[in-house]
Amino acid sequence: MDEKEKELNEAVELNNDESTASNETEILDSSLEERDGVKYETGDNWVFEAEAPTLNDDMFEGEINITPANKTVALKKEPEDKNDNSSSTGKELLKFIPLAVIMAVVIAVLVVLGVRYNTVPNGKEGDKANPAGVAMTVDNNNVSVGLYNLYFSSVASQYEQYAQYGYYDLDLTKDYSEQNTTDENGITISWFDLFKKRTEEQIRTYFAYCDAAKEAGITLSDKQKETIEQQIDGFKSSASEQNISLDEYIESVFGEYCTEDTVRLYIEQFYLATNYTGKVAVDFKPTDKEIKNYFNEHKDNYYKINFSYLACTYDTTDDKTKAQSEKTIKEYMKKITDRNSIKALVPTAYKEYIDADIKSAMEMDDKLTEKEARENAISNYMNNIDGTIYSSESPFGEEINKWLFDENQPTDTVKYYVNEETGYAYIILKTEQPTLLEDETYTVRHILVTPKSEDGSSQYDTEQEYTDEQWAEAENTAKQLLEKYNSGEKTEAAFAALADSNSDDTASTSLGSSDSYGGLCENVALGQMVPTFENWSTDKSRKYGDVEIVKSDYGYHIMYFISDRPTYEGKIITDMRNDMLTRLVQDADLREHLSVIQKADEKYLAAKKAAAAANASEGE
Repeated sequence: MDEKEKELNEAVELNNDESTASNETEILDSSLEERDGVKYETGDNWVFEAEAPTLNDDMFEGEINITPANKTVALKKEPEDKNDNSSSTGKELLKFIPLAVIMAVVIAVLVVLGVRYNTVPNGKEGDKANPAGVAMTVDNNNVSVGLYNLYFSSVASQYEQYAQYGYYDLDLTKDYSEQNTTDENGITISWFDLFKKRTEEQIRTYFAYCDAAKEAGITLSDKQKETIEQQIDGFKSSASEQNISLDEYIESVFGEYCTEDTVRLYIEQFYLATNYTGKVAVDFKPTDKEIKNYFNEHKDNYYKINFSYLACTYDTTDDKTKAQSEKTIKEYMKKITDRNSIKALVPTAYKEYIDADIKSAMEMDDKLTEKEARENAISNYMNNIDGTIYSSESPFGEEINKWLFDENQPTDTVKYYVNEETGYAYIILKTEQPTLLEDETYTVRHILVTPKSEDGSSQYDTEQEYTDEQWAEAENTAKQLLEKYNSGEKTEAAFAALADSNSDDTASTSLGSSDSYGGLCENVALGQMVPTFENWSTDKSRKYGDVEIVKSDYGYHIMYFISDRPTYEGKIITDMRNDMLTRLVQDADLREHLSVIQKADEKYLAAKKAAAAANASEGE
């Protein structure tokens, strides 16, 4: 696909999104006493915050990405004291304790524990963090300022990486607190405040999941523990190359008061949360009646609609250019009556892109004539005038969504949507009525065993031809794993655990980057997998729990069958499960220690400004 075409398609894809660490580079010195202190907290400024989740962390091999739906604060009831016989008057007297008494208590604490205990974070985690080092609590868990910085760092890093590719209108060289965007509710918010909001959501979610995991007796696997050590060793190597300590390196990259313990806790939380949500996916099996009831309550979420569209640049530089953009849109709309009329407008509407594609194509192929290059370019754009959206999405806003999915609105009618952030307007032609998502999908688990390369690597290489011996060894390994499964409990949970530790398809395990666990391939549409994999999964004789070895060009798959359903039923099961996880997160009580967070925020912004100033001076 040509660059201009990519640009145009990415502009369309951007509307479906809501969606490197640039932390301060001050190095942790040997004496924390030299740092500015954090003011002592009395507890009067603790506030409830809310929401939950979505983290996509590119700093480690695994990628965190958890997305339950709407979130609200769930305030816990105050405990009832059945033995309290005090009168209301007696309780009111508690409000008038002399300030001198409070100060006496504070002074006593300082005498026993030292001034630093309540003024300077100690860079430790959990219960070992002193009061000055606690940025938040989630239920009974302390969140250190170092861990807060690490979560914030990962959030900022993700947005910065996408911004570099043009997905977000975020200037990486300027103060994030002085640049605005809109959140998922359409409310204007600074980029910095959006990062803070996402950080709070993720912290709340991960602590809630980890608490639930511990309560359920879920622990890290040996493979996960091994991977954590490998990741820490990688940081040690980087620190050694820079001739600094591990903690100094970690703090310089991820934020102040981040230590080895902070990074370990962060990665452990990711794996533990993944194991927990993986167990939920194993255990959560709604009945057909429950699925039907959920569908009846949320029917409008499970439809799709196909449409055709024409994309136009929308220039808001000034009133004049904006008015011209509006005029062009209205002229096109008058000419659009059906899909073919959109095709007829392609050469005019996309002229700038077509001309660029012609020039690029002829530079790459000197035998190509201008006529041939033009025909190819026009054909490419004509083949990309169709789109599909689901009723649960709103890429063109609520008004357009309501119009498209309203069966009373006739086909071959036209509306347009403007996205000033991307600089595009989309003229949309309704070509059909919405339809229920009834396409076939299937859900299975699998353990992939690939032939090993000469160096012992299990990463499948499509360019390499494996010997009969290498294939035979892979088959033997698959049979041994199947025998191990058959000799055990023979449950989905047992298969998932075996897959998570042994599958060469790490993308479907907790060690991969798809937020999956246990070899799960969920709600797979037809045509996405290799034929032998798909044929086995869609065999109508299959029943839950069937296990068998299947060979493909990638290796041997030990298959575990779960279900074969219409798309909408598979989505309902996923949505019901996410609803349950969302409620779990909503019940978690998150409190912010405002002065600690404020100090961390101020240092982050100061470091960003310093880095921007340094870059500016280098460019002069």
